[in-house]
Amino acid sequence: MATTTTPPKQPEGNPALRAMGLPRLRAKLPSRNWTIFLTITGTFLGTVAYDRYQTKLIKRKWTSLVAPLAAEPLSPMALPRKITVYLAAPPGDGIAPAREHFRDYVKPVLNAAAVDFEVVEGKQMGELRAKVAEEVRVKRRGEEGVGDPVAEVRRNAGVAPVEGERGVLVVGRAAWKEYVRGLHEGWLGPLHAPEIVKAGTKTEAAAPVVETIADAAAPADDTPLNDDGTAPAPAEAADKEPEKPKDPEPEPEKPKFAPETILPAAYAAAPLPSDLPPHLPAAGIVPFPHLLGVLNTPVRLYRFVTRRHMADAVCREAAAVALATHRPFITTPAPEGTMIADLDVEKALAEPEHVVGEIDALKHEEGDWVKRVWKEERYDGVWRDAVTVDQRLGARMRRFFVSSVDEPREVETTVWREVFGWGVPKKEVKKVIIDVNPEDEDLS
Repeated sequence: MATTTTPPKQPEGNPALRAMGLPRLRAKLPSRNWTIFLTITGTFLGTVAYDRYQTKLIKRKWTSLVAPLAAEPLSPMALPRKITVYLAAPPGDGIAPAREHFRDYVKPVLNAAAVDFEVVEGKQMGELRAKVAEEVRVKRRGEEGVGDPVAEVRRNAGVAPVEGERGVLVVGRAAWKEYVRGLHEGWLGPLHAPEIVKAGTKTEAAAPVVETIADAAAPADDTPLNDDGTAPAPAEAADKEPEKPKDPEPEPEKPKFAPETILPAAYAAAPLPSDLPPHLPAAGIVPFPHLLGVLNTPVRLYRFVTRRHMADAVCREAAAVALATHRPFITTPAPEGTMIADLDVEKALAEPEHVVGEIDALKHEEGDWVKRVWKEERYDGVWRDAVTVDQRLGARMRRFFVSSVDEPREVETTVWREVFGWGVPKKEVKKVIIDVNPEDEDLS
């Protein structure tokens, strides 16, 4: 007689988990929908995490390049180098994005180099241009630091800024356009800006002259009188009170800055001032891509996950300003970036037939501006106009750049190989360890 064998009973799971009332956990593959969701989410989060990690490495690379500048000794009676940073609100938006862009990518490099800075902002079109022009006019009049009690105390105590190129740093295409226009207005325009007069202002009437007490007790001209010419009683005067005038029409807003004193068409005919220096302050031009609009979501999403490229370009310009290595502007179209071969620079400087060239920087950013900038009449001005440079001032303008001698090493080489020995062939690991810890040979 054949005997039937019963299959062994499958275990019901961990008895400890079963005692705690937890359900039986079975390992299984996720469903199709969960697989799609986890794949898309994981890919996006991984891309963002990788981009942020690379961005940190790029910042570390440029901050480590300029960090030795902060260790240089400074005289106790000298002030550190101070630059001027110009920020402008991007068209169609406020000043906050420009501030965040400067805080996230430019400020860490300047702080690592111990470079002091002063921020000048323009919250609407033309405001930054007026501030730049007024700074130049104040310098021409010799009134720089006049009326500032802190500057006077430092001057009396013998405290002076450190010698060297101060320079400026301009963030974005809109700010660069206004800076160039304000620079020309300050040097080629009049020595004093026109006064800001509010349209529709009314002068206050002079108070009537009172000669006797009777004149002072007489009723005002607008008080209604009785038929016999006497002043009415208070109750009657209240009944005969004239009707209140209608609300006056709203007066136009007072402009916050002076209008432009010279247009680009008059640059060539304007005489040069006698106190014009041979070289204008060197400038660093920082890219500031800023795209708005729901229809531009795919492009904005791509830029969101590839910020490392923008961070490298911005930190390079900030490091160039900190290193204070400058050269004349190239008057021929040049490749993107500040690193240009020496032969290319010499060749470009030898061709003066081009007028604008490298001074017309960041022109591609105008494609990101909102369309109403090119349609509405209120934006007709410096943002729409092309960059116009007078050759007499253009020859004196200079730009910061990173030379081939100061080009930083890759951050992986300086961090991972020297500290951890990662990514080094096995034959070189021992050598790296000996270089990092030279005392190991004596102890062995």
